[in-house]
Amino acid sequence: MDDEAAPEGAVRDAMTALAQAHPRGVVLAVSGGTDSMALLHAAARWAPGQVAMVATFDHGTGPHATEAAALVVAEARRLGVPVVRERGRGLPPTEAAWRAARWEFLRRVSRAYGAPVATAHTRDDQEETVLHRILRGSGARGLAGLAAPSAVARPWLRLARAEVRAWAHGVGVPSVDDPANRDWRYQRVRIRLELLPALERADPGFRAWLVALGDRAAAWRQEVEALVDALGIEVAGRRARVPAAPLRATTAAGRAVLWQAVAGRIGVALDRAGTRALVRFTMAQRRGARIQLAAGVQALCVGRGPEDRFELRAAPVTRPLESWTGVGRLPPRAGAFRFRRLPPGVHAEGESPWEFPVPDAGGLQVRPWQSGDRIRTRGAPAGRRVARYLSEARVPAADRPGWPVVLLDDAIVWIPGVCRSLAPPSRPGWSALTWYRCEPVPD
Repeated sequence: MDDEAAPEGAVRDAMTALAQAHPRGVVLAVSGGTDSMALLHAAARWAPGQVAMVATFDHGTGPHATEAAALVVAEARRLGVPVVRERGRGLPPTEAAWRAARWEFLRRVSRAYGAPVATAHTRDDQEETVLHRILRGSGARGLAGLAAPSAVARPWLRLARAEVRAWAHGVGVPSVDDPANRDWRYQRVRIRLELLPALERADPGFRAWLVALGDRAAAWRQEVEALVDALGIEVAGRRARVPAAPLRATTAAGRAVLWQAVAGRIGVALDRAGTRALVRFTMAQRRGARIQLAAGVQALCVGRGPEDRFELRAAPVTRPLESWTGVGRLPPRAGAFRFRRLPPGVHAEGESPWEFPVPDAGGLQVRPWQSGDRIRTRGAPAGRRVARYLSEARVPAADRPGWPVVLLDDAIVWIPGVCRSLAPPSRPGWSALTWYRCEPVPD
């Protein structure tokens, strides 16, 4: 096989393996960069039937991000594969915020199509990730990096970035270069362009050692996951229950390993302080005992005697709520809530807090609840703090930042699911009212 054919064969084989592993299809995460655009073209060429959807996210960071998303959409349509695009708005200017918003979008698309996300991560990405984890002081669990057991498909994790790009350039795959990949302010850029090459020069084979280290850590994680399965773990959304007896029977080091794996099942990465707290808490014998960990995570002891179980609870993940303004209508979606227009004359009897009439005129706004907000209701015609209504309605504190309030001409008139203002709005010159129902839609 000549040098030109070698990259094509490796890419084709990776696509064949992807199709065999996921016969019901995958959601391709495509950013517009060379590696991900190559993934799009390779899938369209060798596994078009396995592309459930192409998903691209515009971080809203400027012309480059918009150009990249537009290229993905144009190429997907040209290649005859379905594509969906979403644009982030008002995101904090940090890599962590951009990554969180992008993955929230990708997971939502994945759930909608019942297909796992597939990314274009290469062997080089794994080398950089493992080295980054070493520098951060990660334990064995973290050192698995991108090779860790995951629902995400990474068909090119055994391919070098150079192989993928050689094939992409050879067949003319278009792409948009991300300026952030040359911005030395980011640690991942310094690792890629300076630290890794220097370490490889000083110790030839260092990159291969990083990959082998990640593989060993990933194999160890698989063994730990098998142990957790054997415990009889029960997972429901953001809650996990495990029998207390096996955790109490092992060593402190064993409890630390198992608790980290249990937390991983509900999307929680325990830090050292949280792990130590859970190791100590494991020996609690009192039913109802609980501890509060960081990021809204709780651990409880439930059940009695030999039936004792530990329950780990994580705060629900809510979709960010962005402010919206309009006239005579409400948006179809606001964060984790949907506004549904009701047919004329169809609405609940009485004053359901989930339904409210909106005039066809007048300025409307939907935004997150803010400290100091007040609303006038039948029970408090002079006005009362929204915070008190949220508390009385038992809205969890973790959910309140994403809870919407509806304003009419700058006055709060509706807190969906909590309370409504004095009376349906009506003013001279306004036409008929349109009733809306608000429904929480957890992602």
